[in-house]
Amino acid sequence: MDLNGYRWRNRLLMVFSSSQEDSNYHSFLEELRDQQNGLRDRDILLFEIFEKGESRLDNSPLKNDSAEFLRRQFGIHPGQFCILLIGKDGEEKRRWQSRVALGVIFSVVDAMPMRQGEMKEKGKY
Repeated sequence: MDLNGYRWRNRLLMVFSSSQEDSNYHSFLEELRDQQNGLRDRDILLFEIFEKGESRLDNSPLKNDSAEFLRRQFGIHPGQFCILLIGKDGEEKRRWQSRVALGVIFSVVDAMPMRQGEMKEKGKY
């Protein structure tokens, strides 16, 4: 799984969970469903990475090998719930060890210099 193909095009939001039944994941997913426009506006691709069950990249299946590689690459332990924000530069920007409001994530993204430039270009700043 090579994340370099997303560099300079997308921000990556990676949600690591033991399974889709995890309560942290489930409540976060409900909020995500209501905020699809906010994700698109910020060029965010969503990775849902599970220990058990089918992992996904923006609603497309992700191979088990790729999901396991990402867990190892970012040091996610078995049973751990974690949300990672990766910037367009490919660097990890923030890591949350528990459920966080999507508005908080959007605020972090919107404070990034690159995002502020994007908003100026789109006339939103």
